[in-house]
Amino acid sequence: MPYQNTPHLIDETPGTKHYCTCGESANKPYCDGSHETTGKTPAKAEIATAKQVAICDCGKTGTSPFCDGTHAK
Repeated sequence: MPYQNTPHLIDETPGTKHYCTCGESANKPYCDGSHETTGKTPAKAEIATAKQVAICDCGKTGTSPFCDGTHAK
Protein backbone atom coordinates (compact mmCIF):
# COMPACT_ATOMS: atom_id res chain seq x y z
CA MET A 1 0.00 0.00 0.00
CA PRO A 2 1.66 3.26 -1.06
CA TYR A 3 2.06 6.44 0.92
CA GLN A 4 -0.75 8.98 0.66
CA ASN A 5 -0.43 12.74 0.42
CA THR A 6 -2.75 13.45 3.35
CA PRO A 7 -2.52 12.66 7.07
CA HIS A 8 -4.75 10.25 8.96
CA LEU A 9 -6.91 12.15 11.45
CA ILE A 10 -7.52 9.88 14.43
CA ASP A 11 -9.53 10.33 17.60
CA GLU A 12 -6.85 8.58 19.63
CA THR A 13 -7.12 6.98 23.05
CA PRO A 14 -4.41 7.08 25.72
CA GLY A 15 -1.64 4.50 25.59
CA THR A 16 1.41 3.39 23.65
CA LYS A 17 0.86 3.41 19.89
CA HIS A 18 2.97 2.11 17.01
CA TYR A 19 2.34 3.96 13.76
CA CYS A 20 3.34 2.82 10.28
CA THR A 21 6.31 4.63 8.70
CA CYS A 22 6.96 2.26 5.78
CA GLY A 23 3.70 2.86 3.92
CA GLU A 24 2.97 -0.87 3.63
CA SER A 25 0.61 -1.52 6.56
CA ALA A 26 -2.87 -2.82 5.71
CA ASN A 27 -4.00 -1.27 9.01
CA LYS A 28 -2.83 2.33 8.50
CA PRO A 29 -2.00 4.42 10.37
CA TYR A 30 -1.06 1.60 12.74
CA CYS A 31 1.84 -0.78 12.17
CA ASP A 32 0.91 -4.35 11.22
CA GLY A 33 4.48 -5.69 10.86
CA SER A 34 4.68 -5.23 7.08
CA HIS A 35 7.90 -3.21 7.50
CA GLU A 36 9.96 -6.37 8.06
CA THR A 37 11.43 -6.24 4.53
CA THR A 38 11.57 -2.43 4.14
CA GLY A 39 14.37 -1.54 6.55
CA LYS A 40 12.05 0.87 8.37
CA THR A 41 10.63 0.65 11.86
CA PRO A 42 7.32 1.87 13.26
CA ALA A 43 7.11 5.17 15.12
CA LYS A 44 6.29 4.69 18.78
CA ALA A 45 4.23 7.38 20.51
CA GLU A 46 2.81 7.77 23.99
CA ILE A 47 -0.62 9.34 23.94
CA ALA A 48 -1.25 10.75 27.43
CA THR A 49 -4.86 11.89 27.00
CA ALA A 50 -7.63 11.24 24.52
CA LYS A 51 -7.28 13.71 21.63
CA GLN A 52 -7.36 14.05 17.88
CA VAL A 53 -3.99 13.52 16.20
CA ALA A 54 -2.83 13.85 12.60
CA ILE A 55 -0.58 10.93 11.68
CA CYS A 56 1.77 11.41 8.73
CA ASP A 57 1.23 9.23 5.68
CA CYS A 58 3.48 10.98 3.14
CA GLY A 59 6.66 9.73 4.79
CA LYS A 60 8.30 13.18 4.79
CA THR A 61 7.36 14.70 8.14
CA GLY A 62 10.05 16.02 10.44
CA THR A 63 7.92 15.26 13.50
CA SER A 64 7.23 11.55 13.01
CA PRO A 65 4.72 10.07 13.52
CA PHE A 66 2.79 13.33 13.55
CA CYS A 67 2.02 15.39 10.43
CA ASP A 68 3.88 18.69 10.14
CA GLY A 69 2.30 19.79 6.85
CA THR A 70 5.29 18.84 4.68
CA HIS A 71 2.98 17.02 2.22
CA ALA A 72 1.41 20.37 1.26
CA LYS A 73 4.69 22.11 0.37
